[in-house]
Amino acid sequence: MHERYRKIINQRQLVSVMNKTKWRELCNDFEALHFLSISVRYKLISSDDILGFSAVWLNEIYEESSGIEWLDFNPIVSEYRGRLVAPQETDRSCEILTILNRHGIKYSIEGSCFRVWGYISQDTTPVFT
Repeated sequence: MHERYRKIINQRQLVSVMNKTKWRELCNDFEALHFLSISVRYKLISSDDILGFSAVWLNEIYEESSGIEWLDFNPIVSEYRGRLVAPQETDRSCEILTILNRHGIKYSIEGSCFRVWGYISQDTTPVFT
């Protein structure tokens, strides 16, 4: 773990929810399903910025996993079909839940997204499913 992250964790009194093994399992399974184009957004403990939804390389997520506060999976995948036709939307909730449940990864529902928590603070009270 980066020393920078360790200082932030201690300063903010964060509690780890995920470990490296769980992050690896999560990233490996989603990497195998990259063709589904499931978008994610995440927040790092070192920043207040929330990076927008995008298709990312899950191996990059794994590299940053020690600093991820939370990671959202958007279950709705939109496929562009042309200017005159509405995008086709496909719900990938089943695929996401299969991976989370297979590895016993706790998550919360935040809006329409599945959120995997890397860390929680005393001010954070997610309702885990």
